Amino acid sequence: MIREHSESHDRNSERWISRRRLLASSGTALLAGVAGCSGTDGPGNQTESPTDSSSTSPSTDSVFEEISFAGPNLVVTLADDHDVDQLNLIGPDGTTFEQSTVAQGATGVEIQIVFKTGGTYSAGEYELVAISGETSESMSLEIRPDIQIVDVEPEFDEDDGYSSGRLFVTVENVGTGPSWVYNIGFRNAPYRNAPEVIEGDGVADTTFERPEASEEFLSPGTEREFLKQRGVLVIDDNDDASCQSDTTELTVVVQTPHGDIEQPIRAELSGGYHIDDQGAIQHPCKDVQIELLDGGGDNA
Repeated sequence: MIREHSESHDRNSERWISRRRLLASSGTALLAGVAGCSGTDGPGNQTESPTDSSSTSPSTDSVFEEISFAGPNLVVTLADDHDVDQLNLIGPDGTTFEQSTVAQGATGVEIQIVFKTGGTYSAGEYELVAISGETSESMSLEIRPDIQIVDVEPEFDEDDGYSSGRLFVTVENVGTGPSWVYNIGFRNAPYRNAPEVIEGDGVADTTFERPEASEEFLSPGTEREFLKQRGVLVIDDNDDASCQSDTTELTVVVQTPHGDIEQPIRAELSGGYHIDDQGAIQHPCKDVQIELLDGGGDNA
């Protein structure tokens, strides 16, 4: 189904990408080549941006000046003297995935390709086509996210310095396409009410303490620190682990529309209970040390 970028984005079942889809890691450069009416063909050089985007520069005689990502959007910068009327993004299956009309005089166009309501792009090779009247120029793009869990750390209370039982999860996108984190869950967490891994393809409640909702998107080269509202390492006397120099192992699961990423961790608990609510049955430990274990990765 062809959709104008300026219109509302209705989704159908053929466009929905399963959240359980496995993505292979990709080190492929974003720009695979340029071809079209200009008759040119040359590779681009991908550069990593310190901001929430990743960009590449096409060949000097191309109508495309730069391709980058910002949040959920593919950002296309056109030459100042262009006469492009429309941009089409052709999917790996040869059909039009998205299209956008180019306003007269505009040199920057954003095409949304990641959606929180379904219809996010499927990783693969795309063709970006610039249409100028009866002529066109195309550019091949490898758009493939690669999401990794790079760190897991306990949150400590600002007042007394003790553990709160919650965990910061740092996630990075080292691929060539954007994605977004719709949930972070935990398997085998000692706390019975810890955030869970969501099964199936339903749209999840994506409430995080941090970051803000607009920053749940991960452009290439972007790193984010996530914190769920509920505790994870919260125990009582009936649990297998205690707060007296004991350890517990659990798995962090970051869920995206391009697949689930798992990271097993070991938590060393010590210092006794951090009792900030005398009426509670379960409490976090005063001190927590986290170790990332081998065996993580994508889970199709």
